[in-house]
Amino acid sequence: MTEFSPETIEAIGAYVYALIDPRLPPTDPRRVFYVGKGTGQRCFHHSAEEVGDEPNPKLERIHEIRLVTGAPPPIEIIAHHLKDEESFRLEAALISVLQPNGNLASGKYAADYRLSVDEIEGRYSNPLIESALGHRVLLVSLNGGADLRPFPDISESEMPERILQLWRLSEERADQVQYIIGVYEQVTRRVFKVHQTKDGRAIHDKKNDGVAKNGHTLWRRAFHGERCLEMEPLWINRRIVSSVGEVLTKFRPQEACRLIGTHSVR
Repeated sequence: MTEFSPETIEAIGAYVYALIDPRLPPTDPRRVFYVGKGTGQRCFHHSAEEVGDEPNPKLERIHEIRLVTGAPPPIEIIAHHLKDEESFRLEAALISVLQPNGNLASGKYAADYRLSVDEIEGRYSNPLIESALGHRVLLVSLNGGADLRPFPDISESEMPERILQLWRLSEERADQVQYIIGVYEQVTRRVFKVHQTKDGRAIHDKKNDGVAKNGHTLWRRAFHGERCLEMEPLWINRRIVSSVGEVLTKFRPQEACRLIGTHSVR
C-alpha cells in the first residue's frame, strides 16, 4: 500500500516507524535501516525521494531495494497513539539502540540515550553541601519501618504530621531547629519551616517517651510549622553531604532524625 485512509490517520495519531530491508533475514538487526516519527502519510514519503548529488545512506538503500525487489521498502509502524513528546523520545531511543545507517540525525532527544553509568552519574548527581544550607536543619527519615509507612505511601494531607512530629531530641537541640527536611532513600523530599519564638527558638511541644536506663525522662518533640515552597526548589531531590563527603541524608538502622547545618550541635 502507498497511503493510509483518512480513518486510519485519524485513529493512529503520531507514530514511530521503521523502513525495512527485505533482503536481510528477520533476525538481522541491520534489517531496520531507518527510524522516523510522523503523522498522516509521512512514512510513505520516502519512497518518492530520489538519490541526489549529496551522499544519503537512506535514499541509496531505498534505491538498491527498488532495483532488487521492484518495490519500495516495507514499513513497520513500531508504535502509534503517541503524543509528540513520546514519539520524539521513542524515535531517539530506537536510533540509539539500533543505530540504523539510514539516519543522518540521532533524534531530538539523542543526548538522553545510550549514556554510560559514569555519564549518568555525572549529569544528575548534585549533592548539597551542608555549609550551603545556612540554617539549622533537622533531617527526618521517611524510609518507613515499624508502623510507619515509607514516603511513597504517605499522602500529602498526612505529610505535615509525619514530618513535624514526633522526634526524640533534647530541648537544647530542638530549640535550634529552623527547618525540617523529610528524607527518603538518601534524597530530600519535602521541606517544612518551623515556627520560631521572638528570641529565635523553635516552637515545639514535648511528649513523654519513657525513662532511660539512667533514670532520665525521655521526650519526643512535635514541632509547629508548615511546608516551605520557597526553599524546596533549592533543597529537594538532592543528597546533603558534609565538607568531607559524608552523606548526611543516609540514615543508620534505627536512626530517625539528625540535626545538621549552621551552628548545630552534633
